[in-house]
Formats: sequence, C-alpha cells, structure tokens
Amino acid sequence: GIGSGIDQLFYPERLPTPTFGTGGILWASLTLALLTVPVVIVSTEEGLASVPKGLRQGSLSLGATKFQTLMKIVLPMATPGIMTGMILAMARAAGEVAPLMLVGVVKLAPTLPIDGQFPFFHLDRKFMHLGFHIFDVGFQSPNVEAAKPMVFVTTLLLMAIVITASSTAIHLRNKMRKKYATKAF
Repeated sequence: GIGSGIDQLFYPERLPTPTFGTGGILWASLTLALLTVPVVIVSTEEGLASVPKGLRQGSLSLGATKFQTLMKIVLPMATPGIMTGMILAMARAAGEVAPLMLVGVVKLAPTLPIDGQFPFFHLDRKFMHLGFHIFDVGFQSPNVEAAKPMVFVTTLLLMAIVITASSTAIHLRNKMRKKYATKAF
C-alpha cells in the first residue's frame, strides 16, 4: 500500500550516510536555515516594498522588460533591506544552541568537518559550537568559580565574531545604500 511505498522511498540504507540517524553539520545547517528564513523573508519583503513604484513604472515605460526592471532597478535598491535581514539572521543563528544540541554539536570533536581527505568537507561529522561551549562550561562544570573566566572569554570571542561579521555586513549595506540612493530632481 501507500505506507510501504513511503517506507521504501525513505529507507535509510538506500540514502547517503548523513541522511538519517546521524547528526552532523548538514543537519545543523538545515536547522539554522529553517530558523533564520522567516527573518530574511520579512526583511526582503520590506526591502522590495521600499522601492518606489514610480521607479518601476518609469523603467517599464521606457521599454525595459520586467526582468530588466527587476535586475537593474528593484533588486539593487532592495539589497540594503535584504542585507539587514541577513545581518539579523546571522546574529540569531550565532546564538542558537538548543537546536544544535539535537543535530550534532559535541563538547569535543575528535575530527573537524574539514580536512585534507576527499571530499574535504564531511557533512556527517560532529562539530563544536561556541554557544554550546558556554553552556557546557557555565552550567555543567563542578567548579563554577574556576569556570567563570572560560565562560567570559568564550562569550567575548563569540560576541567579537558576531560584531565583526555584522559590522562588515553593515558596512557593505551602507555602501550599497549610498550607491543606489535615489536623488530628487
């Protein structure tokens, strides 16, 4: 029947190794993507809505196709809004620990997902995450006072990474905003 057909379609032995049963960086990436997609979608909608209709209509009335209008007028002007959503999504993803605990983060990974052996990037390997390290050292350590400096340093490192990446993205967004700003005639 239908149930056996679905079972055969998703039978674990027929699919690639990292598909079912093993946590890894593949599932972590998909999980974080699903968590951050709503933020990016909303900011993209806002960015697209912020493009003045007069520019779209002007482009179309001058003979540009809808695709040309989209590529040359709408997307370049909406890019700063899209970048804002990506910045917010990146900051949110950096702080997500609980979902990653379910899909492959470990306290100490014996091997990294990236190495010199083909295919060079192994999606089925476990990985480490700074947010999980903060949780592990801060709440699982028997000696809380001895663990405080490690928690503070790890938190500082995670914040520095997020601030650096966000600052870079904000700088790029501001450059794009200046480049595609509309000027009043």
